[in-house]
Amino acid sequence: MTFLEVLCGNFISMGLDTLFFISAAILLLGEIPYKNRKHYYTIFGVMMLYIFLGDLLATVFFKTGLFALPHNGGELLYMYIRIIGMMLWLRVMYSKPYTTLLAIAVFLNILYEVGWNFADIFSTNKIYNLSILSDRREYLFWEWVVIPFFLILVLLLLYKTNARKMMEQWEGQKLKPGVVVFLGLYPPLSQFVQEIVDISAKEVGYNPATAFVFLLIVYMIFIHTGREGIQQKRIEDQNVSLVQQGAYIENLEGLQKEVRRFRHDFKNMMSGMYLQAEEGNLAAIQNYIQEMTDDFDLQVGSQIRLMNQLANIRMTEMKGLFLKKMKTMQEEEIHWELEVLKPFEKTRMRSTDLCRCLGILLDNAIEEVQGKNDGLIHIMISSHSGFTTVRVKNTLYSAVDFHKIGTMGYSTKGKDRGIGLANYKEILEKYEKALPITTIQDGCFIQELKIQEA
Repeated sequence: MTFLEVLCGNFISMGLDTLFFISAAILLLGEIPYKNRKHYYTIFGVMMLYIFLGDLLATVFFKTGLFALPHNGGELLYMYIRIIGMMLWLRVMYSKPYTTLLAIAVFLNILYEVGWNFADIFSTNKIYNLSILSDRREYLFWEWVVIPFFLILVLLLLYKTNARKMMEQWEGQKLKPGVVVFLGLYPPLSQFVQEIVDISAKEVGYNPATAFVFLLIVYMIFIHTGREGIQQKRIEDQNVSLVQQGAYIENLEGLQKEVRRFRHDFKNMMSGMYLQAEEGNLAAIQNYIQEMTDDFDLQVGSQIRLMNQLANIRMTEMKGLFLKKMKTMQEEEIHWELEVLKPFEKTRMRSTDLCRCLGILLDNAIEEVQGKNDGLIHIMISSHSGFTTVRVKNTLYSAVDFHKIGTMGYSTKGKDRGIGLANYKEILEKYEKALPITTIQDGCFIQELKIQEA
């Protein structure tokens, strides 16, 4: 076969394999985040480049005999090239850390080998002579029909086992150095195990059990790491619960003091109202009762409403953030209000990203009103009609240049600032259905984040 014939045949095979890798990646990592149309064009260009270069290198390796090197040296080298290529296009698609991309790329390769081994079970073990037309047709049927069929079965297995959930539990955890080294050495380790199996079986030939063993090992790594993450989250939830209980107790003690004080003043208030009643001054009585109600609402009612609003936040991470910021604002004597229109339990954004975004907005609001007697911060969380809206409004004392908001280094508070909103903007770029809105209204600076859930 000529170089061009091998190149053309490999291009189709490489394209089918790449479709499998992309499909498996989407099943594991979720939908590709939409940034803009240019991003999708970039992904398409990178994928075509990956297919062409992979095809070209495979053809060169085949024609020069590199695939026939001892101990499958050529195949190991080509696998490393393929893993690095996968990491690059996964980086373009998902912007994940490189350690995560390495784990995903190795896992995709193992899944591919599992599918290939399923197909190999039903093979005729025939050695194809590609210079013979009938053998070539039979080989291409095997490459373009049989193997893709079993790769589709692997994809169905991923879908049915809800692998995405497992990946979500694992993804947020930091991989240990030993795990990263193991994943990086997967190609030679796989070859080493294969040769040990061949020696013990006293025969030479690829044993499909090797791929299944490594699949089980990597799967157990993901499960173990994910469980560590779940345990860590439970510990964090318990810590947040303790902080919440402490805040509740502190507020209850404050309420108790306010009720005692109000009870002490109540007798004097009633005495004054009794005198006005004797005089028949109904207007004065109504005003007096209104003043009493307002005073009670100011002393006790506001704290009760605040605790009720906090109770509507069911996401533990966010509740922990609010309790922390609440303590800061109480220490700074900042007047703030929280409004949660209905119980808030979850959103499509990762809880860590949502807390980072909200933390940035709250920190900026606190810095703006800090030390101001008339400063006010109002926070609203709403879930309605398929949207989650988080709005932070604070009294504005500085001039704001809308064109520079979110630019690294820009801040109304002086030099060496402005990092927070730049990070806020960078976080939201990962979510195609998260829309930040910034406005100024009635002397207040308003930052709003709308997340489309449907």
